[in-house]
Amino acid sequence: MAYADVVKMILIASIDELAKNPEQFAVHPGKDFTRNRKLCFKDFILLLLTMEGDCIQEELYRFFGRSEETPKKAAYCNQRAKLKSDSLLNLLHIFTQKFSRNLYKDKYSLVACDGSVADIFRDETDKDTYFPPNNKSPRGFNQIHINALYSVLDKKFLDVLVQPCRKRNEYQAFCQMVDRSDNSTPSIYLADRGYASYNNFAHVMAHNQYFLIRCTDVKTSRLLGFSVDNVKELDYHVDRILTRSNSKKKRMYPERNKDYRYICQEVPFDYLDSECTEFHMPLRIVRIEIADNTYENLITNLPDIEFDIDELKDLYHRRWDQETAYRDLKYPLCLKAFHSKKYNYIVQEVYARAIMFNYCSEIAMHAEIPKRERKLQYQVNFAQAIKISRDHLRNRDKKRHINASGLIANNIEPIRPERTYRRQARFKLPMSFCYRN
Repeated sequence: MAYADVVKMILIASIDELAKNPEQFAVHPGKDFTRNRKLCFKDFILLLLTMEGDCIQEELYRFFGRSEETPKKAAYCNQRAKLKSDSLLNLLHIFTQKFSRNLYKDKYSLVACDGSVADIFRDETDKDTYFPPNNKSPRGFNQIHINALYSVLDKKFLDVLVQPCRKRNEYQAFCQMVDRSDNSTPSIYLADRGYASYNNFAHVMAHNQYFLIRCTDVKTSRLLGFSVDNVKELDYHVDRILTRSNSKKKRMYPERNKDYRYICQEVPFDYLDSECTEFHMPLRIVRIEIADNTYENLITNLPDIEFDIDELKDLYHRRWDQETAYRDLKYPLCLKAFHSKKYNYIVQEVYARAIMFNYCSEIAMHAEIPKRERKLQYQVNFAQAIKISRDHLRNRDKKRHINASGLIANNIEPIRPERTYRRQARFKLPMSFCYRN
């Protein structure tokens, strides 16, 4: 049996686990998903996973093979209203955990954390997502913020948390996802400077895990106690004592006054309370040169015996894979084309696209590229792999077999590691539908 068929069976088995107890994922338990319908619970989930950017009726026709028995879009909308928004998040966790993890140095799991925005329907009354007119959008626009943990070596989304863009809080999202992660395997969390905070560091340490997070010069200088403006390279260890009290008389170690850092009551820190008034935080601060006269600061708790400066630089660079994953999520997987105006339904689609990304990635990573003498190394064309994998999952005709692994192996492209492009921030409105629910 081809590996693509095995992955398809695993995903369907994961959906069956949800289908055994649909009341757990129903808005009205004991009432929803209790009757036999053309669009049953299992088919509805598969349809939601394989949807592209077309209208609902076209998606239904494509899924059911343009049969006269194809359910109408009203049936789709009725089924969708019964499903809790976090049901597909459970499916994401169930499906992803069925595969073994690739480890760095046969020990560590590399987990990147980053956020991305997605434009949704325009609704001036939704103050949590609406932004007033500006030079980019004369009419204003609405956005959601997607936070995700991404396994760099497995090329899979491990967890996703969606927030209204007006209420986005990357610090809080990071802590929530770290707390609910499977911490049985040592993990190294890689994150950009938007995640550098004492609370984030503490949450990772509380689970006996590791982090490598970029930090601004201002925050790094405050942490060190001296300026880094003229420092070209640094590998420095500090042991800071965090406290809510600014009184020197209450300090347990007055001889270490320079190591204390005051955290005001307005700043979240979940490990200081009436019982624990001081929190010890040993950190390692590394400053590296990434280009001529361009430097970055990295905060970590990785041991210097095992990880030198060059290795930390390489590890942080791997975080960029999540950026390309977001690109694939939005365009080949059609996350820009939402099929509803309702916020909960939009969250459903975000989870569905993340599941489909993991499904396509698992198949593509095991596709065997034909070995030939070439000047460059080649890799799978992931945009084509998504289309092939989607058709493979959607295929319901037992007589028509799709050799997904073979088709993916035939669609390859050269790897050009030295080629770089300047990042362009383009404002794009969501794909419009006249029939929005």
